[in-house]
Amino acid sequence: MQIMQLTYPLAPDVQFSTPVVLAMGFFDGVHQGHQQVIERARHLAEQRNLPLAILTYDHHPALVYQKLTGDEARYLTLTTAKYERFAALGVDYVYEVNYDYSFQAQTPQEFVDNFIIRMQAQVVVAGFDHTYGEREAAMNNLTDYAQDRFTVVTVPATTVDGKKVSSTRIRRNLSAGHIETVNRLLQRPFQITGTVVHGLARGRTLGYPTANVQYDDLQRMPALGVYLVKMQINEHWYPAMASIGKNVTFGDQNPVTLEVHLFDFNQNLYGKQVAVQFLTKTRNEVKYQGPEALVTQLRRDEQEARKFFKLERNS
Repeated sequence: MQIMQLTYPLAPDVQFSTPVVLAMGFFDGVHQGHQQVIERARHLAEQRNLPLAILTYDHHPALVYQKLTGDEARYLTLTTAKYERFAALGVDYVYEVNYDYSFQAQTPQEFVDNFIIRMQAQVVVAGFDHTYGEREAAMNNLTDYAQDRFTVVTVPATTVDGKKVSSTRIRRNLSAGHIETVNRLLQRPFQITGTVVHGLARGRTLGYPTANVQYDDLQRMPALGVYLVKMQINEHWYPAMASIGKNVTFGDQNPVTLEVHLFDFNQNLYGKQVAVQFLTKTRNEVKYQGPEALVTQLRRDEQEARKFFKLERNS
């Protein structure tokens, strides 16, 4: 998969070497609805014997319109992981546009002429609620701006439990700790990547050593609490339980950390790049009356986790 990073206005020497079927969207999460758009575009590309390209953006378009803070500025899927999903879905080209004020200030017709036509799109595919150029430019009037130069295909909403699958819905469930729902909407386990770094080593003194995973600050994370997870180390996935929290038993001013306890595992992981998949939330973070009470709860957590993974292996 080839990636082209583009800025507005496109320089005259920027060349798009072949006609394509073009899917448009930001695709944060690459959830079920996004996958339907990309799969529809891939099917059309195969029918026409054309490459599949995606026109997407280097950051969330809302950054241009408003100040984003905290979780508002974070992403379900960071760029590298998103592009890995694109490649797995059969995408040939990614056209990544820097979404700045001058780009969004284009009229819809200017956007079509400056980008879609330059990209030699023969078919343009997007979700029913996709917008382009000016914010009010919608898919139901893209055909007018196309002026018979390309075909427009609009993909309807994908629904789960009678409600639209959307990045907003996934973020809301992620913040509530509803991991099973998040995973259903994504059609895969929610996953983050990071590096194992040194922590305070409290878990080791309690008999529950943990890998302290340092993740990107732009990564949107699940709610505070204890989760059953799998962690990937050197291409192998290990069952584990994880805590996202502030270690409140040991103070009220601690930073939020992701700590993963792997079962029956004794290797030095410092500096290792790992991935963590979240499967289910088991409880909220609780402030205990001392280390002994915390250890008692951790034993209960471990028993519950081992039962879960045993059932998973036998299913």
